[in-house]
Order: sequence, then structure tokens, then C-alpha cells
Amino acid sequence: MTALMKIDQEPLPDRLVTGLSKIGLAMKSRAWRRKGRQGIGPLQIQVLTFLRSRPNQSATVSTIARELSVKLPTASEVIRTLEQKRLVRRRRREIDNRVVTVHLTSLGAKAGHVENRWPEILASATENLSTQEQVSLLISLVKLIRALQLQGEIPVARMCVSCEHFRSHVYAESDHPHHCDFYNAAFGDQAFRLDCPEYVEASAEGQGNKADSRNAASMAQPQGLTVD
Repeated sequence: MTALMKIDQEPLPDRLVTGLSKIGLAMKSRAWRRKGRQGIGPLQIQVLTFLRSRPNQSATVSTIARELSVKLPTASEVIRTLEQKRLVRRRRREIDNRVVTVHLTSLGAKAGHVENRWPEILASATENLSTQEQVSLLISLVKLIRALQLQGEIPVARMCVSCEHFRSHVYAESDHPHHCDFYNAAFGDQAFRLDCPEYVEASAEGQGNKADSRNAASMAQPQGLTVD
């Protein structure tokens, strides 16, 4: 009994944080190891990966800074370095030349894909989970990201649960209980998006309306965030 108490002394949330930290450390460590061989640092890889995820593979400097949670001067310096390496190019908008847009070059698209293999590595690792475990993990990630977003620790994530188009649990007793107004389609928990190009942040009124639907009331409260 005493031995069991010693084992259980560390709270479960702390152990979960330790596990997530180890994954983060592994990702950072691998990026730094590759930096020594390829000359592209972790933050540069993040910029290239983010630009690759955009529909037109471009974004303003301020958008990049916001998405990566870095200060504008830091983002500008990283982009300047990437431009010197011909991985991105900067353009000033014709309508307002004060706005600078960063565009991914073909060389940058290739470099970002080669350098950042973590999506493939993690996807391979999650194949060890059952389908139900994968869905549960997805829901847990949505809850964690939403909680951090509401705490102001990370930028607004383009997820279903905070989107103007999202309707939670509108189809009772269905395998596809949620509804997306943009696609006019029902979907289940396994289809939750964490970075949707059609995302529109819900207004305060819209968030209030969602709070009235079943299992969505706790979306405004990180401690009880429920989307399943």
C-alpha cells in the first residue's frame, strides 16, 4: 500500500504534462540536429511549414508572427534570413505598400517538406492506437488547445469548436451529431479540424448561442470543455 501511494504521488495532470513535454523536446531536438546539417533552424522550418499550409502559400509578416506566437521583429528577422536563402520572397501589396506579404518559393516548399518530417513521424506513431483511441486523442487535443486559446497562451486556432460555421450536437442519436454550415454537412467527432482554411471566428453572440446547445455549454470554460 505504501509503495502504491509513492507511485501515485505525482498528480495525473503533471504526468500528462511530462509526456507532452517529452514529445515537444523530441521534436525540437530533431530540428536542431538537422539544423547542423542543413542550415535551417526550427523557427525557420515553422515558417516554411505554415506557409505550405496556406491556400496560396503566402501570408503577411504580422500573420506569421501571430500564428507562431513570436514578436514581429523576430518574425521579420527569420523571414529576412529565409529570403536570403531564396526559400521565400517578400512583396508589397499594390493597394497598400506598407503591407508586406511573404510568399513561399518552390525551393522553400521543397526544403520545408524535407526538413519537417514530424507530421509523418507522429502519424506513424499514432497508427499504434486504435481508431477509438485516435478519436479520443483528437478530442483531447481540441480541448487542450481551446483551453490554452481561452487563456491567451496561444493564438486563435482555426478549430471547429470556435468557428462561426460550427453547430454542436444538432443531430441527436447520430454518429454524425455536429453540423458545418459552410459545407452544409453533418460530421462526427473523428472529423474535427484543428486548422481549417474556411475557419471564421465566431462572434461573442455566436459563442453564446453555442453555449446553449448540448455539451457545448462548457466551451467557454476550459476546465469542463466538452465536445464529444
